[in-house]
Amino acid sequence: MSILDSTTLFVVGGLVVLLAGISFLLETLLRRNDAVGRLWSVFYLGAMFSVFAFVVVSTDTSRWWAGAIANGAYVTALGFIWAGARRANGRRALILVPIALGAVVAVASLLPGPEAGLWAGAIEMFLGVAVVCLLSAFEFTRGDLTRLLASRVLTVLLGGMGLFYLGRAVVFVSLGPEHPVFADYFGTEVSTLVEIGLAVIGTIMLASVQGDRFARISENDVEIGARLRIDGILNSTLFREMAETWLLRAVRERTTLVLLLIDVADLGAINTAFGRAAGDAAVRTTGRVVLTQAPTASLVGHLSTRRFAMLLELPANDSVETIADRIGEGVLGAAIDDQDRFRASTFRGIATTRTSGAGYSDLLAAAVDAVNLEMKTAQENQRENAGHES
Repeated sequence: MSILDSTTLFVVGGLVVLLAGISFLLETLLRRNDAVGRLWSVFYLGAMFSVFAFVVVSTDTSRWWAGAIANGAYVTALGFIWAGARRANGRRALILVPIALGAVVAVASLLPGPEAGLWAGAIEMFLGVAVVCLLSAFEFTRGDLTRLLASRVLTVLLGGMGLFYLGRAVVFVSLGPEHPVFADYFGTEVSTLVEIGLAVIGTIMLASVQGDRFARISENDVEIGARLRIDGILNSTLFREMAETWLLRAVRERTTLVLLLIDVADLGAINTAFGRAAGDAAVRTTGRVVLTQAPTASLVGHLSTRRFAMLLELPANDSVETIADRIGEGVLGAAIDDQDRFRASTFRGIATTRTSGAGYSDLLAAAVDAVNLEMKTAQENQRENAGHES
């Protein structure tokens, strides 16, 4: 039998979540804020709101509807961890997914009415939490996040919580909430302790991920500036700052802007086959071609070793695809070194404020998706051609 009752546990859990949330929000405000930090801040705000709603329904069961709100808010809040992780990996946040999932859970909790008691919508909530936690754990094993130690801790933490809630749903359905197995291993007391662990350890790890991300961005700018600096091309930090200013003006003036990404194809293979100096030469050649083909009223940036970006107003007499074609042809036609041992090629991705919104992160994520799609298509075509030849 637990020493603390459910209400006391909710209050204790709520205080822990509140302190963890305030800590992360202050950390986000003191550091340079970005879309990832804002998405994870929504997680803490949603979790605080959810705990408050749980306390309301546990102290006054006549306000049973607060339990439905709490269930939906909790699932949605946890889903924003996944959304932030996707954004950290340069992908679209897809925030409508956790919002829709939370809405489904809330409606499922409301439908049984007050007669269902505190366990109304429990199965849907357990499954919703399991889904978003397992998705988040998987996302921390992908992309740029895989390089960070804190991501591995979050993978274990969120994966463990997802499996716990999955087990909670199975035991709830098969044995019921009154069964000793559920009460002892999956009851309110145990789940609250699990959530307190997530709040404490998760806050430290999410803050660590943010710190490492910003440090890597700064190191990336320094490395590119030292090895690959090209006059007229901005580093990633300056490009973002100027691009955000342009985007604000575009919204005010109702102008459509286009973001064009140009990636040096197979840079790793070039470095392996011909050495890093050859790879750097391919990057510099690509950068010069991008700068040469850029319209007068445009921004050109170097976002990572292999990736260049161009922000421009939607052309009236020319298409962005034509500009990208000229860049691709220019890079392919340029000799990389004196021996002309190889030629570089490029992948491209295009996104417009008309279809992707005027937020820099949204625009960049859409353009990255387009680059990845072109890269995937090229790889599939290459495998298909190799199969035909064999």
